Amino acid sequence: MKSLIKRLIKKLGDMRRRLLYYRIWPAVYRRAAKKPIDEKKVLLASNSRTLPDNLSCMKRELESRGMHCTELLIPAGAGSLSGRAAEFRQNIRFQREYATSRLVFVEDAFFPLFANYPRKGTEVIQLWHACGAFKKWGYSTADLKWGANRKSLERYPIHNTYTAVTVSAESVIPYYAEAFNCPESIIKPLGVPRTDIYFDSKFVSSTRGEMLKKFPQIGDRRIILYAPTFRGNSILKSYMDLKLDIERMNAELSEDFVLLYKLHPQTAKSFSLSAEEREKYADFVFDVSKDVRIDLAMCAADMLISDYSSVIFEYSLLDRPMIFFAYDLEEYDRDRSFYNKYEDFVPGPIVRDTEGIISAVRQAQSGFDRAVTENFRNNFMDACDGHSTVRIAEAFMEK
Repeated sequence: MKSLIKRLIKKLGDMRRRLLYYRIWPAVYRRAAKKPIDEKKVLLASNSRTLPDNLSCMKRELESRGMHCTELLIPAGAGSLSGRAAEFRQNIRFQREYATSRLVFVEDAFFPLFANYPRKGTEVIQLWHACGAFKKWGYSTADLKWGANRKSLERYPIHNTYTAVTVSAESVIPYYAEAFNCPESIIKPLGVPRTDIYFDSKFVSSTRGEMLKKFPQIGDRRIILYAPTFRGNSILKSYMDLKLDIERMNAELSEDFVLLYKLHPQTAKSFSLSAEEREKYADFVFDVSKDVRIDLAMCAADMLISDYSSVIFEYSLLDRPMIFFAYDLEEYDRDRSFYNKYEDFVPGPIVRDTEGIISAVRQAQSGFDRAVTENFRNNFMDACDGHSTVRIAEAFMEK
């Protein structure tokens, strides 16, 4: 009986999706497209509930140039019945706004966009939320455990309506072409807007002071930031386990270091240290997942511990040591896969346990191989120079 109900729910979901993709959204778009394009209109759309950094940067720059920006974000309470109704109305509105916009910017997989190709005179620009090319996504993960089913992608194509994609370096163009199933000719190494702030020396130098205001216990100790990616078969089913022996790290490192951890937004909702742990390590471990921006946390950190997260590309701009805690490398590679061999790709030591982390931290304390980080940065971030936002705005306003 349960399996029958599951099949019925799945079938109803597919019918709803087909109706939206092939009937409702196209009909709304065609009707709205009878009106002329507004040459001053910019549409910023996202699956987030707040405007992401890339879109915020573009909004400020474009409005300073006389453009009129409209934001369309996910309504609050998206999982509830009223939230779903609000999301339905929002997606209908998206089609109407899309049909008369001169420029449309997205930075994630925004599904309502994929139902209609842009009319002549509209540019659809994918900024993407990650720099470089690390773990696979999009069409590159078709039929992998993490990725979408290939038949589903044939039925409901994704990433298929972009007129341009902006990336952090020329070297990553082939990977984005594969992930988006698009021609390399539309992929432009113009940089990533949100990376501009890493070239703002005033901001970078202020971040440690900001962190000390929030956590005065830090004192004069160096800051280690742990920023892992999520685990799970999809972002909606994500989870996190720190896999750190906090007691051992506290005993070995707390005299000279503090540990900040910033989890992926999806996993931050469901993970936290126990009340006992928070009290016991109150002067050593600090959770910055929910109330400290990632750029501020990274600029304040003296070194980064990560795993398979794309934050390593931004962090390379700071020329500071990185440690790679890949305790489940073989499993992650099998289920998600990488564009390059992990062991040859990451710009820092790979460790598998807390002992390895402690040793790597001590080694980084006395110095690290800057040439490795520089080569990594030059290969994957050479279009990010502090002027990405302006360059992207000029590229598409001049067309």
